[in-house]
Amino acid sequence: MELIVNDARQVLVQSGVRSGDYLLVAVSGGIDSTVLLDVLHQLQTELHYKLHLAHLDHALRPESRADSRFVVEQARDRELPCSVERRDVGEYARAQKLSIEEAGRRLRYVFFEQAAHRIGAAFIALGHHAEDQAETVLLRLLRGSGTTGLGAMEVVRDGRYVRPLLGVRRREIEEYAREWALSYREDSSNRDLRFMRNRVRSELLPLLKEYNPNIAETLNRTARLLKDEDQLLSQLAQEAINAVICERYNDKIALDSTVLLNYHIALQRRIVRLVLQGLSATEGSFNFAVVEQVLSGIKSGDRRLRELGGKLRGQGSGSRYVLRWGRRPEIECTLAIPGAAALAGHGAEVSAEIISVEEFVRIRGTLGGEQVAFDADRLGRQVQLRSVQKGDRFQPLGMKGRKKVSDLLTDVKWPKILRDEILVLARDGEIAWVVPLRTGHRFKVDSTTRSVALCQFKRRVDDCAT
Repeated sequence: MELIVNDARQVLVQSGVRSGDYLLVAVSGGIDSTVLLDVLHQLQTELHYKLHLAHLDHALRPESRADSRFVVEQARDRELPCSVERRDVGEYARAQKLSIEEAGRRLRYVFFEQAAHRIGAAFIALGHHAEDQAETVLLRLLRGSGTTGLGAMEVVRDGRYVRPLLGVRRREIEEYAREWALSYREDSSNRDLRFMRNRVRSELLPLLKEYNPNIAETLNRTARLLKDEDQLLSQLAQEAINAVICERYNDKIALDSTVLLNYHIALQRRIVRLVLQGLSATEGSFNFAVVEQVLSGIKSGDRRLRELGGKLRGQGSGSRYVLRWGRRPEIECTLAIPGAAALAGHGAEVSAEIISVEEFVRIRGTLGGEQVAFDADRLGRQVQLRSVQKGDRFQPLGMKGRKKVSDLLTDVKWPKILRDEILVLARDGEIAWVVPLRTGHRFKVDSTTRSVALCQFKRRVDDCAT
């Protein structure tokens, strides 16, 4: 049984656990976590870290309160501090429309993080072992996971969660418990075949052992190989992503389609998935179908607006593919001239200043788009700044007739996905500027102009994604 202790020691040292660190150990009361607790308690004297037990009662079984009392007794017998809480996993699952397994997993990790924060724990130790890893690989294979999912659990995740027993077989854990006469609790739900993991454990794995007696070791080895390859692909994708992204804001990322398609398809998928998850972390992981939908649109040059799930949308625009999360709020405010107006929810502002005709003549070659000029007297000292409304019309600079703003957007091939970013600056209902595209003819600077209103549209730095 010294092998288990040696494996755990190696994991802890490689994880960076140092003398004086708090180590929160998740203890359910079952055999796996009880052996983990005993091993960590043995190593505590040698490695000089501080142990704190954490137990969450899922309120799913009549005996769950007895499990909590058992963990508290274990902590008391070892003279260790302990945090115990009870949360209704069943109610949470119903409210969030989750499976019991997923609801329990989420609440456990929330509890672990809260308990670790409360005591200042640098690490959280979990009792997963080699058979758990094999089951996870099979479960994810059945769900159609790629290399990231099939890499399964990591010995160290996020530099914080450590699994000292991940390389240890179940039979070795049972032998350890017998040798040290450890008491532990039996969880009746582990025999409930309504749960997929239990069916994999009691039905699928035994069947696979008939074909390969060492199936658990084989699946663990496969997971390690795939994890290494996954880490390499992730590194290459991170290096490539800056070359692919040509515009980046908190709610919008534009990809250079040509650059993206020059990469291998494996990296294309990685890059797109990273971008999707970066835009919409709350949506969770995006599945293969969504990633393929984006790539299909890019490869085909499809310029239709696509709903990608949740609040995420995508659309091709020339050589770019734009991904947007959510929609910009409607704007309606007043801009004083001179003055500035911050555009809440747009991460931008429009400012105006009065300049001389001489200054205008000097800079007019640089004007257009996001910086424009108007006759100050015609524009007045106060204008309306608002979102585009259905039926908006104006007379573009240099044209005799009037034009729908929607037609202007079509003419300049402004993608639908970005149309909520377009604003208008108007006086008494007459549009002076379709921001940031075109100015109105009636407010132009001409030979009769005495002073000039210089207006600028600019994004604030805090809207840029980091």
